[in-house]
Amino acid sequence: MMNLRSSSHSSRISVVEGLRGLAAISVAVFHFSGSLSSELAKLIGAYAWLGVDVFFVISGFVIPLSLYGRGYELRQFPSFILRRLVRLEPPYLFTIAMVIVLYHIAMMVPGFQGANWSYSLSQIASHLFYVVPFTDHKWLQPVYWSLAYEFAFYLAVGALFPFLINLRIEWTVLVGAVIFVAVCLAKGVLDFRILQFIVGVLLMRFVVEERDRTSAGLWLAISIGLVFVTGGLIFGIKVAFTAFAILLCRGFDFGRWAYFLGGISYSLYLTHVPIGGRVINLGRRFGDGAMFDMFLIVAATVISVIFAIYFARFIERPAMRLSRRLTAEQTPLAAR
Repeated sequence: MMNLRSSSHSSRISVVEGLRGLAAISVAVFHFSGSLSSELAKLIGAYAWLGVDVFFVISGFVIPLSLYGRGYELRQFPSFILRRLVRLEPPYLFTIAMVIVLYHIAMMVPGFQGANWSYSLSQIASHLFYVVPFTDHKWLQPVYWSLAYEFAFYLAVGALFPFLINLRIEWTVLVGAVIFVAVCLAKGVLDFRILQFIVGVLLMRFVVEERDRTSAGLWLAISIGLVFVTGGLIFGIKVAFTAFAILLCRGFDFGRWAYFLGGISYSLYLTHVPIGGRVINLGRRFGDGAMFDMFLIVAATVISVIFAIYFARFIERPAMRLSRRLTAEQTPLAAR
């Protein structure tokens, strides 16, 4: 049914790495421009927020592809979740502490113009397993909400993997449809972002499918069309572009820049608000206007990227290495 060799490249697909990096930069620019008042800054930020949707499609594609390549079985679900937590939680928890510490430092700076901010131990605790949406608390910084979607997807794909991947494509569609409807009914709104993960999963099925690629391609096209219908033109274009970029360019090597950007994307995503946001807040004291805003956005982005390089090196990569050791220890030899 599927070609195992097709999934062996999931760890480092050049176009995926490049898209991750560009998406992280896009989200950072959106947050920076949103703090500025010029029309140019507003124009820049009008579409930059769409980077988050790229992450969701990529996760839908890469995570099941990686599991299939390792010969994942349902009995490995606890170890899979453990590896994801070990991989992602240390940088995430470190930035929670960083957000709190930097806020207290900023309050002591003369001329502090930030908004009054408070937090509680229960609020911090609700961040540990991404349960903030089920409480009355707010996220400590604006990027964390998407991590809750990602973690929920890990739980779903790990628990439902046999239905999502190992059976006919119609089972994948049925499971995805049930999840989509259940989430929408529970939330009381049409959550089209669930469809973005489903697009990624169906893209993975199409890439590795050997027996019935026509059906896989048809369902992939339908899922992308549903994003246009439920999310609108801009979301649809972004999701379609991401899916087709992966589909058409997955065999190309875009060079070291793609791997570099992908390698710092998670660190940049987590840290750009507390780091680059401080640059924006400080810079606004010294000027205004469209060109000055452009300078601030560029400066905040560059400084955030530099910080992300070191954050990735000293915080994220040690967590990655530990997660890989767990993978090596718990993966059967036949699946390696």
